[in-house]
Amino acid sequence: MLYTVFSILFFIFISAPNVFAEEVPYKLDNIVVTATRTETVLQETPANITVITSDEMEQKGATTLIDIFKEEPSITTKSFSGNVKQSSIDMRGYGEAAPQNVLFLIDGRRVNNVDISGADLAQIPVAMIERIEIYRGSASVMFGDNASAGAVNIILKKGEGKPNVMAKMFTGSYDTLSPSLSLSGGFKKFSYFLLSSSHDSNGYRENQNLQMKDVFGNFSIDPFKNLTVNIKAGHHKDRYGMPGAVLWQDLISGAAKRTDASTPSDNASTEDNFVDMEAAVKLAEDVKLSIGGSYRKRHNASYFYSSGVFFGFPWSSEGNGMGSLETYGFTPRIVIDKSLYRFKNTFTMGFDYYKSPTTLDSSGGFTFFGVTTPSQTLADITKTDYGIYANEKIYPCDNLILDIGYRVHKAVYDSNYTDYVTPTLSTAYRTHDRKEAFRASINYLFSKTGNAFITYAKGFRFPSTDELVNTQTGAITTDLRPQTGWEINIGARWNPFKRFGGSLTLFQSKNHDEIFYNPFTFTNSNYEKTRRRGIETQMNFLVTKKVRVGIGYSYTEAKFDGSQLINNTDVDGNDIPLVPTNKVTSNISYSFNNFVANLIAVYIGDRYAISDQLNSHRKLPGYTTCDFNLSYKYKDLEALFGIKNLTNVEYSELGVASTTSSRINLYPSPERNYFLRLTYTFGL
Repeated sequence: MLYTVFSILFFIFISAPNVFAEEVPYKLDNIVVTATRTETVLQETPANITVITSDEMEQKGATTLIDIFKEEPSITTKSFSGNVKQSSIDMRGYGEAAPQNVLFLIDGRRVNNVDISGADLAQIPVAMIERIEIYRGSASVMFGDNASAGAVNIILKKGEGKPNVMAKMFTGSYDTLSPSLSLSGGFKKFSYFLLSSSHDSNGYRENQNLQMKDVFGNFSIDPFKNLTVNIKAGHHKDRYGMPGAVLWQDLISGAAKRTDASTPSDNASTEDNFVDMEAAVKLAEDVKLSIGGSYRKRHNASYFYSSGVFFGFPWSSEGNGMGSLETYGFTPRIVIDKSLYRFKNTFTMGFDYYKSPTTLDSSGGFTFFGVTTPSQTLADITKTDYGIYANEKIYPCDNLILDIGYRVHKAVYDSNYTDYVTPTLSTAYRTHDRKEAFRASINYLFSKTGNAFITYAKGFRFPSTDELVNTQTGAITTDLRPQTGWEINIGARWNPFKRFGGSLTLFQSKNHDEIFYNPFTFTNSNYEKTRRRGIETQMNFLVTKKVRVGIGYSYTEAKFDGSQLINNTDVDGNDIPLVPTNKVTSNISYSFNNFVANLIAVYIGDRYAISDQLNSHRKLPGYTTCDFNLSYKYKDLEALFGIKNLTNVEYSELGVASTTSSRINLYPSPERNYFLRLTYTFGL
């Protein structure tokens, strides 16, 4: 299948007439803020950064954040529920621990949860997004914790001009219905963008239902000449089923179907609210001070049920997990854009403060002969982060940029563990860790056609709050160390002609004390050493004014490095689970009249299942999926019809291996499904 797709691409390319389009296929003048927390032209950033605009998301039929990342080299997606909820991305091969190593931001504000779940990608509607910046590589210097693999910065839409209303209706397979309504505009010194949306779907599998409601607002006001105040607020609420895994052997034998749920009653819910404020003051023509503050409150609940027969007698158990967190943020920053002697220079310095009280409440009951045995534990952990960073960007000459950044970061944990069944096990303690991050780069510009760079960076990751909690007893562990590492990136972007452009990046990294979940001891532990290296490349062709072709490839090697024992076995040289070595993507876009057609193919190579650090199970097979969509635009009306998994491939993004047998549990991904989106825009 993959060979066929590339044969078609090659044929189209060599047979197309030599016609130059007016728009270049790879834009080097895009503005990004993720690299230095200041507005910078893409060509001047010493990292592999992808910028995806709202127009590109619309054209390619992206309905969730997960859809956006599927085409990106060195990025893989996975989901326990088969939809955007309980979904995450892996960048550069972190496998199961990827959610704690990829940082998500909304306009520079952290949205990762301080617990092990990472960022909740379901709470960010695509309709609210202006663009997405994907920064590959350690971003610890600028953003601190959770950015070992990279960072994703989501820039929200802003209003301008006369009042504008956009109504959308999305419907599709599995009884999916998702309407949204937005209002945007601006007058004099005030602008606004408001969005209300909902989502309801039964899902591909049994007990895979998902219901969501979101309200977002983005406001900006300029009360004085040199002062701008931005306010963002949002409310998210959802409820969803958790179908559980299906045994691979049962799928092969026909004892189970891909749509079956092994846990037909398990369910969970989330409510998340946030407000974010920033005041930007222009102190002088070349000095800008920004003072940001944020507050977030999140509550989630999970309910689990099971039952069976023991020696002919019925038994049942049920449990629930309650979690709540609040996050207070304070992020002042100053930017001085002033020449140093005769050299162009930009200096950025800031302070990050985040305080996150979290509560992990687990309870359950075991009923046998009508008698219920209760169990309950409560862990209160407050994590407080203090980070000071500085970044110097200087131009020794017009075509050369030197970039040096440094951060010192301290994380403090105040923990209280209460065991209601065995009170003597209750404990309380306070601990802290301090780490440093560093980044240095050289970036050479080829006039306006491209750039080449080399970057060296050191980063870190602190344990998440529930990584400090023993999954068996609920007690708090004190021997988990922070993760540290270094990496080097060598890359180039090149756009020599109007019809061709692309990028190539080589990277290598090594980590010490990488944090992972040990399935043999049921505890969170540290790997002694790991290493990763790889290649990321993207090529974009304007074959004709109507035909656009994009091809991406990434090679990722993620290994255990050095002698280390897991379950009394040396895993030196073994693959890190759930990391495919190869990923290939291709996209053909054809426009005619008011229509645009897209065909997207993605190949993911084989990889070991989660918990298979010993590499003793068979690999999850690789797969190729194809998506097709066709859009039509007439005046203020736009329609988009799409087919996901066009060839109806049966695959699973995610699998978990048993530590006591050869079994592998799979979380089947959806088969062929359809969607239709209608958008109508009108002014008031």
